[in-house]
Amino acid sequence: MKKNISRAWALFSVYFIAAIDNCGYAIAFVLFPPLLLNPEYGFLSHDPSLASKLIAMGVLYSAFPLAQLLGAPILGELADFWGRKKAFYVSIYGTIGAYLLSGYVLSLKSIFLLFIARFLTGLFAGNQSICNASIADLSPNPKQRAKNFGVLTVVWGLSFPIGLAFGGLLSNPSKSALYSPSLPFYLIAAITLLSLLTLALFFPETFQANEKKERLHFIQGIQNILDALKIPSAKRFFMLMFVWTLGWGYSVTWYGAYAMQKFDKSQEIVTFGLMIQGIGWTFGGAFIKPLLLRFMQVWTIAKFSYVVTTILLIITSCMPSYDLFIVMFALSAVMGAISLSSTFNIISIATPKNIQGKAMGITQSMMALGFFLVPILGGIIGAISIDTFFPISAFFLFIGLMILLRSKKPCGS
Repeated sequence: MKKNISRAWALFSVYFIAAIDNCGYAIAFVLFPPLLLNPEYGFLSHDPSLASKLIAMGVLYSAFPLAQLLGAPILGELADFWGRKKAFYVSIYGTIGAYLLSGYVLSLKSIFLLFIARFLTGLFAGNQSICNASIADLSPNPKQRAKNFGVLTVVWGLSFPIGLAFGGLLSNPSKSALYSPSLPFYLIAAITLLSLLTLALFFPETFQANEKKERLHFIQGIQNILDALKIPSAKRFFMLMFVWTLGWGYSVTWYGAYAMQKFDKSQEIVTFGLMIQGIGWTFGGAFIKPLLLRFMQVWTIAKFSYVVTTILLIITSCMPSYDLFIVMFALSAVMGAISLSSTFNIISIATPKNIQGKAMGITQSMMALGFFLVPILGGIIGAISIDTFFPISAFFLFIGLMILLRSKKPCGS
C-alpha cells in the first residue's frame, strides 16, 4: 500500500512538471498571431502582406521545436545515465531562465531576439522525454502504462487552456495597463519554480543510472532520427509519431491565424476557441480513453482513434461558421488525445525497458521534427490559401492510419 502511495506521488510530480511545461508552450499559440497580424502591437515597422506575416509567424513557431530536436534526445539520454531526477533539475532551471529571457525580449519588440529566446526555451523544454520515461518506470504493467499515458494527455488538456489564458488574456495592454506580452512569460517562470519543489518532495529516483558514461553529441537529435529507422520493433511507430505531429500539430499551430483571417475573430475569441479545444482534449483522455480500455486493446484503440480523428478534421474544414468550427475541432481533439496517448504507449511497449529514456528521446525528436516542419509548411502553403490548413491535417492523420494498418502489433498491446 505504501509503495502504491509513493508511486502515486511520484506520478503527481511528473504530471505537474509536464503541465507547467505545456502551459509555457501554449502561450505562443494565442500570443504570436496578434503580435504579427495586429499592427497595434508594433512588432512590425510596416504593414507587410499576409504571406509575409504568415512566413514570419512560421519562423517564430519553428524556433521552439528546432531546439527540442537538439535538446530532447540529450536530456533523454542524460536521464538514462544520470537518472531521471538530475536530468529534470537541469531542464527546469534552464526553462525558467529561458522564460525570463522571453519576457524581456518581448519588451524590446525584436522578432530576432524573440526567435533566440524561443529557441532556448525549446532547448530546455525537452523534459517531456524524461516525463515519458519516468511514467514508463512507474508503470508496473502494460495496462497501467496505458492508463498513466492517458492521464498525461488529460494533464496536457487541462494545462493547455491555462497557458492560453495566460497568453491571451494577460498580454493585451488594451485591457489593463498592467498587461503586456511579457507578463505571461514572467508569470510562467515564477510558477515553474514550483516544479522544483514537487520534484524535491515527491519524486524518488525511478531509474538506476547507467554507470557507463558515454559522450553525448549535440547533433544527437538528428542521429536519433536516423537510429529510429534502424530499430525493427519500433521504427514504424517512431514514424507514426512523426506523422501524428504533422497532422494534429498543423491544425493547432495554425488555429489562431486561421480563425483571425477566415472568421475575422479577435484574440479573446480565438483564445476561447482554443480553450474549448483543450476541454475536448481533456474529456477524451480523462473519460473516453479509460472507457475504451475496458472494451478494447491499445492497438485497436489506436486504429479507431486515427480513423475518427481524420474524419472529424475533414468535417471541421467544411464548417461555415466559427461556432460550428469550434464544436467540430473540439470533437476532433477528443480523439486526438486518444490517438496521441495510444501512440506513446505503443512505442513504449515496443522498446526494451533499459532504453526507455532513449526511446522517449527519439519519440520527442520525431515530434520536434514534425513541429519544426509544421510552421514552415503552414507559412508557405497558408500564403497560397489558408483553407488548406485542416484538410492537410486530416491527410497526415490518414497516413498515420495507413502506418498502423501495415504494421505488426507489438506484443502486449
